Amino acid sequence: MVIKFKCSGCGKGYKIRDDQAGEQIECPECDTLMIIPQAGTDSSSNVFHQRTSADSWDNKIRQQGAGSLRNRKSTTGGNRKLLLIGAGISGVVVLLGGLVFLLLPGENAADVSGENLAAAASPTSQAEPAPPVVDMIGTAPARPPQPQSAAGVAPVQGNTAPGFDRYAGGQEEIKLPGVMKDLVAGGGGRFLVLYLKQQRQIAIYDANEVKIVKTIPLETDDALIAAGAEDFVVADRTGKKLERWSFASLQKEAETPLPDNTQLKQMALGYASQGPLMLYLENETDKQNQFLLLFCDLETLQDDPAYDTIKLAEVSAPDLLTFRASGDGTVFTLHNPRDGDFEGLFAVNRKPLYSKIWKFGKNRNGDTYGNYNLPDWNGSLMLTESGPYSQAYQYRGFKRGGRSVVPSTHANFYVSHPMESNSVDIFLAESGEKIASTVVGPLGKLSDEISPRGNAAQARKLDDLISLEKRVHYIYQADQIVTIPFSDDALRIVPFSLVENLDKAKEGYLFASSVSPQLCIRGSQLDYQLEFKSSSPSVTIELSAAPEGMQLSETGRLTWQVPETFEDNSVYVIITLYSEDQQMAFQVFQLFVQDEARG
Repeated sequence: MVIKFKCSGCGKGYKIRDDQAGEQIECPECDTLMIIPQAGTDSSSNVFHQRTSADSWDNKIRQQGAGSLRNRKSTTGGNRKLLLIGAGISGVVVLLGGLVFLLLPGENAADVSGENLAAAASPTSQAEPAPPVVDMIGTAPARPPQPQSAAGVAPVQGNTAPGFDRYAGGQEEIKLPGVMKDLVAGGGGRFLVLYLKQQRQIAIYDANEVKIVKTIPLETDDALIAAGAEDFVVADRTGKKLERWSFASLQKEAETPLPDNTQLKQMALGYASQGPLMLYLENETDKQNQFLLLFCDLETLQDDPAYDTIKLAEVSAPDLLTFRASGDGTVFTLHNPRDGDFEGLFAVNRKPLYSKIWKFGKNRNGDTYGNYNLPDWNGSLMLTESGPYSQAYQYRGFKRGGRSVVPSTHANFYVSHPMESNSVDIFLAESGEKIASTVVGPLGKLSDEISPRGNAAQARKLDDLISLEKRVHYIYQADQIVTIPFSDDALRIVPFSLVENLDKAKEGYLFASSVSPQLCIRGSQLDYQLEFKSSSPSVTIELSAAPEGMQLSETGRLTWQVPETFEDNSVYVIITLYSEDQQMAFQVFQLFVQDEARG
C-alpha cells in the first residue's frame, strides 16, 4: 500500500511505501523534517516542520514557476536537449531582472523535468501551481536492521594523493614579470595557469616544484584560459581559435577554430575533470539565438552532442555574466550581481539537464567586487561571499554570520577568504564545521590599486583586477596555501599541513580524506576505498545506509555490483565513523546510476 502526503514546508507531494510509516525523512526541496504518517490517517497531522536557521532565508525565495525541457532536433542531426532561455515564442516565461527565461516545448519528445526558482521583489497574485507528486518508492536508501561495520580500522598515514608532493619549505613569494589578468587552477589543483596580458604570456605554477615551470608566449593580448585535470585551454579571441596544452608535456597538442560568426565571451572547465569545456558565445548573425552555452569535448575541442546546449536571449548585460565550473566538471554556476542580482546552476551530467535560477529581488548597481557564486568540487555546495549554500540555496554553514568562503582543491574542504583578516579558516564540507585556521598575511590594500595616492595614472579599474574568489588557493594535497595580493604581480606560498596543525592543537579530530564516488554504471562493479584522518589509532566504520547488495570490508572498502536492471537513477550512501576518543564523522554521498560512462 502507498501513503500519500505533502511536505508542510513547501507543499511538495510524496508517495511512500506503507512499511516506512512512522519514519523520519527530510524533504529534499526545503529540508523540512517530516514523520511519514500512518496509512489511512490525516497526513497533515503527522507531518511536522522543524524550523531551522535556514528558514529565514527560505522566506526570501519564492517559487514563480516551473518550465519543461523537451528534445529538439539539433542543426547537426540527431536529437539534442536544448534549454532555451529567451522570449518571443509561446512557452513558460520567467522574468528575472533584465533576463527573460523561457522554457520551450520542442518536437517529437516527451516532457522531462526542469525548475526555475525566483525570489520576487514583490508578491504576485498569480495562483500557485499544484505541487507535483514525486514517487519516492524505491529511491530511499535501504536501512538494514544491523548495519554493516568494520572495527579497528587505522587511519591513513602521510599524503596519499597521487601526483602531489608535500611542501616542506617556508613562506615564499614568487614575483611575476607583469600583472596577471586572470588565473585558473588545473591538474586537480597541482597547477595554476596565469595569464599575463601585457606581456602576452601564459605562466604555469607547479605546486610540487613551488615555482613557475613554463612561460608560453602568446600571439595576442586578448586571451581567455581554462584548465582541467590533464590539459589547459587557451582561447585566442583575436585569431578566433582554441588551443589545448598538456600539463604533462607543457606542449600544445590540439588547435581548432572557434565556431563561425561567434564571439567568445567566457570559458569554464573543471580543474579536476576531463571536460566538458563550456564556451559562452555570442552569435553575431543570429539574433534569435544570440547567446548560448556550448559544451565541448576536451579532446577534439568540438561541440559534444552528449551534453545539452543552453541558449539565452534578451540578455541585457551579457558582459556581466560570469560562469564557474565545479572541480569535477559536472556543475556550472551562473552569476550576475549587477543586473537583478541572480544566481543559477546547471548540472550538465544529469539527464534531463538539471537547472535552477534564483532572483533575489534587488539590484546592486554599485561596487560589486567580491560577489561570487562558486560550485565546490562536485557542485553539491554553492560557495559565496555570504557563506555556503546547498543546490536548493539553503544555508549549509555550521553557523550563520560566517566569513566569505571559496573551494579548496580537495572535495572535503572549503576555506574562508583572507580579505577580512590575515588568516584562512578550514571547514569540513560535510558539516560546515571549522576545524583549523592559519595566518597567511595581508593581501594588501584594495584602495592602493584603484586609487593610488599621488599617482592617478597608475589607478586600475576593478574589472581589471583578479576577481576576489581567485585570490586564495588551499592545495590540501601539497600542504600549501597560495594567495594573490591585490597588486596581482606575485604568488605568495604559505606552508600548511592540516593534520600537523590538528595534532599540535592536541584536540581530537576525525574526518574522511578520500573523495567519494559520484557515478556508477549498471552492470558494473563500484569499488571505493574509504580513507580518513583521525587523532585515534583505531576507528569503527559503519555502513549506515546503502543500496541492497553494497558490501563493506574489514578495511573500509565499499563494493557494489550494480544490477543491470537497477531502476532508480540515484541512491544515497551514508558512512558513519566512530573513533576511540569519542569523535564521530560522516561521509554522505549521492550516487548517480547510469547505463554508460560519460565525459
